[in-house]
Amino acid sequence: MMRQTTISNQQMMALLVISTVGTASLYAPAILTQYASRDSWVLVLLGGVVGILNVLVFLQLNKWYPGKSIIAISRQVLGGWLGGLFSFLFFFYFLDITSWVLREYAQFFIIALNPMIPQNGYMIVGIIMCAYAVFHGLEVIARVALLILGISVMTFLFIYILLVSQYHFEYLLPVMENGFWSSFKGSFVVISWFGDMMFISMIIQYVKRTKKTVPYAIIGIGISFALLMMAVVGCIVVFGGKGASTFTYPIVSLIQNIKLFRDIERLDAILIAIWVMSSFVKVTVYFWSALQALTEWLHISRPRLFIPPLAVAVVICARFKIWGLIEMSSLYDRQAWYFLIFQLVLPIVLFLVAAARQNSIPEEKSYGSG
Repeated sequence: MMRQTTISNQQMMALLVISTVGTASLYAPAILTQYASRDSWVLVLLGGVVGILNVLVFLQLNKWYPGKSIIAISRQVLGGWLGGLFSFLFFFYFLDITSWVLREYAQFFIIALNPMIPQNGYMIVGIIMCAYAVFHGLEVIARVALLILGISVMTFLFIYILLVSQYHFEYLLPVMENGFWSSFKGSFVVISWFGDMMFISMIIQYVKRTKKTVPYAIIGIGISFALLMMAVVGCIVVFGGKGASTFTYPIVSLIQNIKLFRDIERLDAILIAIWVMSSFVKVTVYFWSALQALTEWLHISRPRLFIPPLAVAVVICARFKIWGLIEMSSLYDRQAWYFLIFQLVLPIVLFLVAAARQNSIPEEKSYGSG
């Protein structure tokens, strides 16, 4: 944080993929099949398209205002008061998402691994690791994400290949049996998952920009789309649409009975390890984004001093914002619009105002020269 950092296009891509698919892949099949059953793949397709448009908005803003984050752009485009309000809202969102993911992290450990350890214990250990990574800067986080990306992609492909003999593609038929529009119920939920990529608005100023920056960002969305699509379709063709909706974590149930060479089993442990690492990256990059947003909003000269109080705030928010898994799932399902306000509505408003200002610049210059 104290020195100029630089990450590569590949590292940016890795952060986009890990922070989107790493956590959503576990519970996405269950949530989406509750809405669209066997047609859940349609929702993933819609989310991927909106995700591309959303990221392109942030990349275009950075093109108009190079070297600036969405915090600095908000102040320059909207002025002091309104820009300051937008800056605070973005800071609040980054901090809020950090607490949500940390709670998911602890909740998963309690359900899938060891319910005897207190929830606060999982969250405290998790936030300490994230705070340590944030202290060392974005470059460290990006290197870890790039390493995890390769492991994750190969592991997911390996798992789906092992399951080929259990696939029943007839479970995908008939397509859109209940009509075209009924398949889009729950679209806000999947769009909000791809909207998690909005932290790119904070890291893009540190990316070593080349002609391949935009293609790498789109490739990152494409990989996220492909992995999420494989998770959803894989669960449907094994369990069926209604069957997949009955599991808490369908993809874990999907691979629990895989046996390799008659001796190697319980490959779900590998998936759990990948999910834990992915959750760590997502919590860390959002924690870093919150700290960076606070630094730029309040013009803080020594941001590392604010890591401990922010970490405490994240744990407190994660502990008391919901009571359990059922309430968490209900909020994700029914109040996805809350996340879209920060992921789509506010950035689009900022984009439209910035576009209007860009269009007015040539007119002002020509008026002045005349």
